[in-house]
Amino acid sequence: MLFKQISGHTDIKDRLLRSSLDSRVSHALLMHGPEGNGKFAIAMAFAQFLNCTGEKSEDSCGVCPSCQKASKLIHPDIHYVFPVATSKSVSADPISDKYIKEWREYISELPYPSLQGWMNFLDIENKQGGIFKKEADELMRKLSLKAFESEYKVVIIWLAEKMNPTTANKLLKVIEEPPDKTVFLLLAERTEKILPTILSRTQLITVPKLTDEDLMDGLSKRYPAQIEKLPEIIPLAEGNYLQAVNLLNTNEQIQFYQEQFITWMRMCFRYRVNDILSWLPTIASIGRERQKAFLQYGLHLIRENYLLNQNLESVTRMTPTEKEFSSKFHTFIHAGNIEALFSCLSQAIQQIEMNANPRILFLDLSAEVYKALKISAS
Repeated sequence: MLFKQISGHTDIKDRLLRSSLDSRVSHALLMHGPEGNGKFAIAMAFAQFLNCTGEKSEDSCGVCPSCQKASKLIHPDIHYVFPVATSKSVSADPISDKYIKEWREYISELPYPSLQGWMNFLDIENKQGGIFKKEADELMRKLSLKAFESEYKVVIIWLAEKMNPTTANKLLKVIEEPPDKTVFLLLAERTEKILPTILSRTQLITVPKLTDEDLMDGLSKRYPAQIEKLPEIIPLAEGNYLQAVNLLNTNEQIQFYQEQFITWMRMCFRYRVNDILSWLPTIASIGRERQKAFLQYGLHLIRENYLLNQNLESVTRMTPTEKEFSSKFHTFIHAGNIEALFSCLSQAIQQIEMNANPRILFLDLSAEVYKALKISAS
């Protein structure tokens, strides 16, 4: 992975480049931010840059043996740690190395991973991935050895918040005082779930969402044949490159989300319980990832309606179908209920991630939305 292949985050990439060129590489970095923002791709590019043996100044050379191995995720001195679970092929003590072949295949498609996407790829989507004690033992063993062929040993821990307390405590000492020329690159989406003792021993780098301009730049280069779809896709992606790609590859989902959300809001507004009960099997059958995407779409459209309510139509981004629906709906989205609506939909997304029963969840959520829509603007 080359830095120039990564959309956006110029300041972060420059900061990492300068730290390497000036020999001021921190022994433990923690890059944190929302899913799909590119932090994993940045970590890959930085690991490759650190061990590049060719001509490099603003990027890796991309052609030396070290770069070639790094780009294929087979470099012996770049170690990957990621959430895993037991499966048909791994019945006990799951660690990253037991899934490394699948990991390489998954990441080679798109270096913007998601936990649910990874679990789906392994066909164990009904299990919660984690980073367990055996992983720490194996990593300690690897780090006790000398580097095979490069200057640095690099450890990339994706979703560091998935380390259980035992794992985190076992790695605490080596993260604080790693062997010479060893660099830890921890990646996280929710730092509040990481042990404070781990956080205190890392240098934090906030990686924000991608801007619409960054998404347009990256997607237009990767998918030039679908460039005409991007203006409609990008606003729905909310700065998430992975979500943008998913929407681009399944464009019909946008229409599905539009139709279902509009139908749902009309049922919620009147609180037509029988209609809601008849609708629940539809939303329950689409799977957790699409349920989350549906609610993310709902947050997007609610926000656009709030902007419309505040006479900020010039900054709204809606399709013709959304505009038609919003011509009346926006009068019910105001300062008095916007926080309640955002809160209940955001909480529902978290509950889906925790394997909540979708029928019960959306039935309860419908009642919460009804209550919020009835709140007076005054």
